[in-house]
Amino acid sequence: MTDAERDDALRAEAVDYAEAKARAGFWSREESLPRAREEIAGLVGPDPAKRGHAFFVGLDDAGDRVGWVWIGPVPGSEPSRTTRWLFQIVVDPPRRGKGYGRGLLQAVERHLQGEGVSELRLNVFAWNSIALALYRSSAYDVLSESERNLEMRKRLSPG
Repeated sequence: MTDAERDDALRAEAVDYAEAKARAGFWSREESLPRAREEIAGLVGPDPAKRGHAFFVGLDDAGDRVGWVWIGPVPGSEPSRTTRWLFQIVVDPPRRGKGYGRGLLQAVERHLQGEGVSELRLNVFAWNSIALALYRSSAYDVLSESERNLEMRKRLSPG
């Protein structure tokens, strides 16, 4: 993903994240967008790669874009060579419901395995039944669960 594509993706992500946090009851609608922008900026900083964040565009067999992925260090912990966090996986709206989410997730897992990463963790909102079904059917374990969200993990086999 180019820097311009990443910046565009993060701007859109702030809007989506703000809506999700408000829907889950974490933030009010009024405060959600400024807080989402602030949280994302705090995570990635001025140089996301320097902080261990990576952004990828997903392509289909014809080379057409199907979505994008953001991975990085586990929030709130020291960077680890063996554990990564899946911040976001997005299938572009016209491509949804065709298996591209699963394909993007599998590609991320293979990529991380090749880097020696043994664990991929994530957070998913409890109301997001489509994402929950994907992670559950992809062998992710629930580490913690509340009425609002779940933290999940998948142990990756060596690449």
